[in-house]
Amino acid sequence: MTTSHHSLLTTHHSPVGEIRDKLLEPLISATCAALGEMASTELVVQAVCQTKLDQPLGDIAVVLGLTSATEGSLILSFPERTAAALAGRILAGVTEELDESMIRDCMGEIANVIAGQAKALLAGSPYRFAFSLPKVVVGGSPEFRPQQGRDCLLVAFRTDLGEFALQLVLEL
Repeated sequence: MTTSHHSLLTTHHSPVGEIRDKLLEPLISATCAALGEMASTELVVQAVCQTKLDQPLGDIAVVLGLTSATEGSLILSFPERTAAALAGRILAGVTEELDESMIRDCMGEIANVIAGQAKALLAGSPYRFAFSLPKVVVGGSPEFRPQQGRDCLLVAFRTDLGEFALQLVLEL
């Protein structure tokens, strides 16, 4: 998918804004490519905005720490129904019934693939980064609370399997 998402992004004129834009755009492209390949689904970007991070937006969230010119996190948040539908499509060849654990593991693997795609897109640029291993957080888990109240960039996606969000939190 080579569609440009720049029309959806607010242009920032500060170095901080440039870093945000230069990291967010490849993350959007990586998310579209990863889920297009893994789940045979097309993603539509519904909205891009800056907001405060109160909690993950879905029932299942995958948190990846990122280290670049700045420290931060990438959070993928899925409603339970969307996560189950994505896992069902990705793991269609699995003979056993999908349980909660398999769905969570699949969401973690989606995050890994997105991180790998984004790293490849940013390799050799001043915005290259490293990711931590994904941590799957269910519901309003206390494990997530240290992130609360921080500024984040939010990308809302829609697919034929449901909606989900990507949140980019940077230490600025």
